[in-house]
Amino acid sequence: MPFPDEKIKPLEEVAQIAHQLKEDGKRIVFTNGCFDILHRGHAEYLFRAKSLGDVLIVGVNSDSSVRQLKGEGRPILDQQTRAYIIASLSCVDLVFVFDELRPHRAISLIKPHVHVKGGDYTEAELPEAPLVKSYGGEVIILPLIKSESTTQIIERVKRGARGAAVELSRKLKAVGIIPARYASTRFEGKVIMPIAGKPMIQHVYERATKAKHLNSVIIATDDERVMSVARSFCADVRMTSPAHPSGTDRVAEVAATLDCDVVVNIQGDEPLLDPEAVDAAVEPFERDDKLQMTTLATPIRHIEDYLNPNVVKVVVDLQSRALYFSRSPIPFFRPSGKMPSFIQFNLPDGAQARVLRHIGLYAFKREFLLEFSSWHRTPLEIAEGLEQLRALEHGVRVLVVETDYEAIGVDTPEDLARVERMLVGH
Repeated sequence: MPFPDEKIKPLEEVAQIAHQLKEDGKRIVFTNGCFDILHRGHAEYLFRAKSLGDVLIVGVNSDSSVRQLKGEGRPILDQQTRAYIIASLSCVDLVFVFDELRPHRAISLIKPHVHVKGGDYTEAELPEAPLVKSYGGEVIILPLIKSESTTQIIERVKRGARGAAVELSRKLKAVGIIPARYASTRFEGKVIMPIAGKPMIQHVYERATKAKHLNSVIIATDDERVMSVARSFCADVRMTSPAHPSGTDRVAEVAATLDCDVVVNIQGDEPLLDPEAVDAAVEPFERDDKLQMTTLATPIRHIEDYLNPNVVKVVVDLQSRALYFSRSPIPFFRPSGKMPSFIQFNLPDGAQARVLRHIGLYAFKREFLLEFSSWHRTPLEIAEGLEQLRALEHGVRVLVVETDYEAIGVDTPEDLARVERMLVGH
């Protein structure tokens, strides 16, 4: 492998090398950015970009262009240092520094097969996309990496009551707890039923352990049969009281014995759990010391889900804090003109209000979880049969993190068979 310095070249030389590599049949991938502080999100993004071709070329904005894009005080690291760090990654093949705000000149010279960008915008919002398309190139937008952005890191350092080194290195200790009750009302013993050669609880446990923000995962049960199965695949399992009225109470019993900052309540009947969804629930606690509780939601796209009382809906404020959870269709979209005597619920196209399906995965500050589990059930909680309303009725601000993850729970033998077909690909 060449030394990093050997990968850093002027743009014109990079373009000549790229043309030769294309003649040799290599697929050229290009991306660009400020890379103000190289963090995990950058590294993961670049490794993903390299997987789209044979050669990865990275354009690094010069110090002057970063200042124009990001303001005075940026960049944190000078252009030579930033280029060297990028070139040190094994996935990066060539690096150049450019002064322009946009990479149009570089793209015109290199003509990469693939131009990659990362973020939450669309191809239509990318200024250089028409240029790439004009010569037959492909534009690929990689999903936003769920990691702290450079700006967030810098803002935390500025707040730096504890100093920059502490703020940059501080990580909350988060533990995932999976409540696993044997005596399910609708499907007894479902948590240990086999799916594609493994008990369901093992699928949940193994997926949860892949979450990057969890330090450990624990199964909490009240039944020796579940404990025996969990031990068979070497899970950390704890026995809890059989008297708990809910999974949250079972999670709280285990959390009371732990030394951690955040506790994630992971449903034991969702064998298709997405580890990134777990991470999405934990990450906000690293940015907000006052946050007590988070949960997840995903957009509702079908009127059947909007009307279904088994699909819990949530409405949020402009800061994505929960305003209300309900089994009823919320929000109600008032028709134009006179209100009809017979109410008809619908999902209008282009509505500004988001229609969200609640996903029953919760993350709590440990101390708040213990307090929450000690509260009596509240009137709206009893009316809707939704324990998260207890938090709202006590004035707790619950952050709702929107995700593409659509939880698929197992409540019946038919659900079990359907999930198995999904796992084995039939």
